[in-house]
Amino acid sequence: MVYVPVNMNWDEYEVYHPGVSGPMNTLPRSEARKAFIRLMRAKPERIEMLRRLLMAGGVELSSADSAIQEVNDWFRGNVETDSEKPGRLLPEWYSVVNDVALFIGDVIIERCPHLDWKFFVWGKKNVSYQRHVIMGFSQVANPKYNIDVDMAVASYAHRIVSSRGSIAHYGRVSIRGVEIDMDVAMGDVRHKFEVEVDAFLQLVKIAESQA
Repeated sequence: MVYVPVNMNWDEYEVYHPGVSGPMNTLPRSEARKAFIRLMRAKPERIEMLRRLLMAGGVELSSADSAIQEVNDWFRGNVETDSEKPGRLLPEWYSVVNDVALFIGDVIIERCPHLDWKFFVWGKKNVSYQRHVIMGFSQVANPKYNIDVDMAVASYAHRIVSSRGSIAHYGRVSIRGVEIDMDVAMGDVRHKFEVEVDAFLQLVKIAESQA
């Protein structure tokens, strides 16, 4: 798939501001929890903002499998890299990632009503610590099992821009006395995988199978 830059029609899209600075896992518990509550309260507005943005691009937002795939196609075709920061997205697109994740999470909950958004507080070393995740899965042994939809969508976006050549530079590091060029090592890994075309639908199906 050859990437052709597009001119986005943002149609009065407003970027979401979480009201905090820094990763959630680094914030005091009270501050991170307030950010979670703020996001959950803003969720209907954010999904409506996404609906309008998609409509401007000719895509209708709904919870049907076919519509989720259309959202995926639109996202994959339009997500933009920051030309000044290789491997990063344009700031506006991190807000879109947030909105898409809220939409997908709500689709999962709509299909599996016993699941819900939770503020994850189990284990400070967990990658989802103090983040908003989907929990309540009954088909897994671990009661703390969760799906971090926002992280999944963000990772997908980074894989997309990386596949177009926008790759973060990590330099050289020394591990146990052996110097490793991380850019070469990461490049070898990146070239082994194709970017999936149905990541959003896969995420929903995985949640359904584990619910």
